[in-house]
Amino acid sequence: MNEIPDPRPYKAQVEVTFPTPTQAKHAMDVLSVDGELGDKVIKTFAIVPSTESGDGSGVIMRVSVEATEAKMLRVSLSSFYDLLRVVLRCYQEFQ
Repeated sequence: MNEIPDPRPYKAQVEVTFPTPTQAKHAMDVLSVDGELGDKVIKTFAIVPSTESGDGSGVIMRVSVEATEAKMLRVSLSSFYDLLRVVLRCYQEFQ
């Protein structure tokens, strides 16, 4: 039986913990506005409860990235981290 090859074999998952669900939602809204150019990269966002915080207050923004080429995955992740840094600095500045 022939298996169909995965069209996007290069994958990465990034998890960022936020102290509140509101901050995680705002970050996800800001970072997911611009879609990827072309169909070589797919990026999906999700907000999930954090199991690390004992009081259950923290939440995780999970970002999954799939790409057709390793270079495209690297470029997409690099861009994501640059934008994430801007979001986190804004949170720090306005707290």
